Amino acid sequence: MVLNPQEESLRETVVSRESEELRFEAGAALRQSSLWRDALRRFTHNRGALIAMVAFLIMLLYVVVTPWIVPYDPNNVDFSASYLTPTWSHPFGTDQFGRDLFLRTALGGRISIGIGFAATVAIMVIGILYGAISGFVGGWLDNGMMRILDALYGLPYLPFAIITLAIFGTVNFWTMVVALTVASWFTTARVMRGQIITLKENDYVRSARAIGARWNRILFRHLLPNTLGLVIVFVFLELPGVVLGEAFLSFLGLGINPPNASWGSLAQDGYTQYLSHPHIIVIPSVAIAWLILSAFFIADGLRDALDPRTEGAA
Repeated sequence: MVLNPQEESLRETVVSRESEELRFEAGAALRQSSLWRDALRRFTHNRGALIAMVAFLIMLLYVVVTPWIVPYDPNNVDFSASYLTPTWSHPFGTDQFGRDLFLRTALGGRISIGIGFAATVAIMVIGILYGAISGFVGGWLDNGMMRILDALYGLPYLPFAIITLAIFGTVNFWTMVVALTVASWFTTARVMRGQIITLKENDYVRSARAIGARWNRILFRHLLPNTLGLVIVFVFLELPGVVLGEAFLSFLGLGINPPNASWGSLAQDGYTQYLSHPHIIVIPSVAIAWLILSAFFIADGLRDALDPRTEGAA
């Protein structure tokens, strides 16, 4: 029997629906979902965050790979090549000593981003432990720890970092990390405390206590893993502030000592010649802005992706 086109289309629709119903009959396995899979889907649908992630990875690739492929010596002084404008052989031009700025910007990025990541990790560790213990224990210990934190909030960020560097008496990678960490972990601690106070009222925490789980197991096995999304967002929120703080200290001449350089010290070198050779200060400034903006957009995208309440808007 030959069917007309309309009957053939109706038949195909019925067969398709029947096969779909068979797939979801009783006992059939359903596709499992998870927070991280859904978060990845929401993040990849956020065009701004995805572009920022690509920009961030390009910057990391630039600072990691460039020193291996550029044939120049970053500390070679050649006054005959001073203040060259950007060309194919020197894409970012040269500085007052004839050193290639394309290479030195990449090396400065290694130091700036390295200090940023190291200080951010230290901030996360101190803030998470302090806030988690305060929120989990509660009572008089929580009150005392929060009063201490309130007092520390009065410390000015950059002046206290300068005082810390003066106490050390020397400036290197690790002293910069300590100076940028010592007055930066307060907000992380406060946010983590609030998160732990909220999470410890959940049923799975009560169940763990009911079966006799020890406090350290509840805290490190049940509570802290559930704050991982918040921690990831805070990493990308703290990183720009730390990099900007390092750049500001280096711009004031309190950063990494020559011949090494960071983006802040490169900007400080260009400040003295910004009228006659503006590209020297523009290049590190654009690099700092590139990193800060991309990190902020990534943090915003991660916050939306890791918040299940955005599912309806995704």
